[in-house]
Amino acid sequence: MKLPTNLQNQMLWKEKVIFRCMFMAFLILLLPGCTTNKNENPKKMIFWNNVRRGTNIFNVHISREDIRIAKKYGIKFVRLSLDKWPTKRRDFLIGDADNYMTLDQDDLTFLKKVLAIFEEEKMPVIITMLGLPGCRWRQHNQGKDDSRIWHDSNYQKQAIHFWKDLTRALRNYSIIVGYNILNEPCPDILSNNSTSKREAQRVLYDFYVSVVSEIREVEPNTPIILDCAEYADPGMLRHLRPINDGAIIYSFHMYEPYEYTNHKNDGKYIYPGTINGKYWDKNDLENYMKAVNDFQRIHKIQSNRILVGEFGGYRKQRGLPQYFEDLIGIFEKNGWHWAFYAFREGSWDGMDYEIGDRRLPWSYWKAVERGETPTPPRDESSPRFAAIKRGLEHGEIRLLS
Repeated sequence: MKLPTNLQNQMLWKEKVIFRCMFMAFLILLLPGCTTNKNENPKKMIFWNNVRRGTNIFNVHISREDIRIAKKYGIKFVRLSLDKWPTKRRDFLIGDADNYMTLDQDDLTFLKKVLAIFEEEKMPVIITMLGLPGCRWRQHNQGKDDSRIWHDSNYQKQAIHFWKDLTRALRNYSIIVGYNILNEPCPDILSNNSTSKREAQRVLYDFYVSVVSEIREVEPNTPIILDCAEYADPGMLRHLRPINDGAIIYSFHMYEPYEYTNHKNDGKYIYPGTINGKYWDKNDLENYMKAVNDFQRIHKIQSNRILVGEFGGYRKQRGLPQYFEDLIGIFEKNGWHWAFYAFREGSWDGMDYEIGDRRLPWSYWKAVERGETPTPPRDESSPRFAAIKRGLEHGEIRLLS
C-alpha cells in the first residue's frame, strides 16, 4: 500500500533523527575519558566508600596476635609488604628482579598461608610491593636505588607481567581490598635530575596505564592503588593524570617536614616550631598537602579515592603527639583514608609508638644479640600511640559521596 506523501516524509525524518542520535552517541564514546568503563562499579570499591583508618605492617614474620590487637585498636586494614619475607631466590615472589619469568611457587604458597591468617581474622589487606623487576628494593640492593625500570621498557613489561600473574593467582581472595603497584616510585629523582617532574610523571602515568589495563583483563574487581612520584610526595599529585578506571585510589605519603620526622633530628627540632629555618604548625602541614585538594578539584576526584598510605615519625621526637593529632585532623577534615607507619615494626623500634619515647632496656638488646626476638615493653596509653588511637576510634563516621 502506498503511504501518503506527508506520512512518508515524517517517517524519513524520524529515521534521520534516530541515525544522527546513534552516530553522536558513538562519537561521544570515542572521546578521551568518555569510554564505557567495564569496571565502573566494582564490588570491592564498596569497602572504600567509608573513611578507612589502617596501618602498615612490613614485618618479616606476621603475628596472628598482632592482627587481633590491631583489630582491638580499631585498625580497619593493613597495608602489607612482602619484600622482607624469606625466600630461596634473590627477590621474594619475583624470583629475580633482574629477569622476571614467573611467580616463585614456594613464595606464592607462603603468601597464601599468610593471607589465610588475615582471612580468618577478617582483616582486610592491601598488597604492597616495595620493588619490581628492574626496580629492586634498595635494602636488597646494597642501599642503592634501582632506576632501570624507568629507562628500559623491557623491565616495565616484566613488571606488568608480574602484576598480571599475581592478580590472577590471588583474584579469589575477598580479603584483598587493594593492589598497591609500587611503593614510593621515584622516576624523577632517579634520572640524574635530567628529567622534569612533568616528564617523570608522564613516564609513571604510561606505566600505570599499562599495568591497570593488564590487571583488568584477569581481575576486574580489586581496587588498584597508585602512589604519586618523588617518593609519593603529595606535591607530585599536581602532575598526575587520573586513570580511566572505576576502581583507582590515588595515594601519597606524609613525612614532612622530614628534618623533623627523621631519626637524625635527635631532638634538635620540636613541633610545632621552627624547623630548618621555617616555622611549622597545622596550617603549614595543611598547605603542604594543598596539591591533593587541587588534584581532586581539577579532576573531580572524590575523597574516598584518596589514601594517605603512610605517615609517621621517629618516636623520640619532641612534639610528636601533637604532630599526629594535627595530621590526622587534616586527613579527617578532607575525608581521606589513612594508614600510619608502622604497627609493631619487627626490624626497628624507631616507629613503634606503643613503646613511647623511652629507651629500650639493655636486656632487650642482649636478647637480640643472642638471636632471640624479644617483645619490647609496650603501653597503648603512651602519648604518641594515644594520639593515633584517638584517630582510630573515630569509627566510620561518614559515608562519602
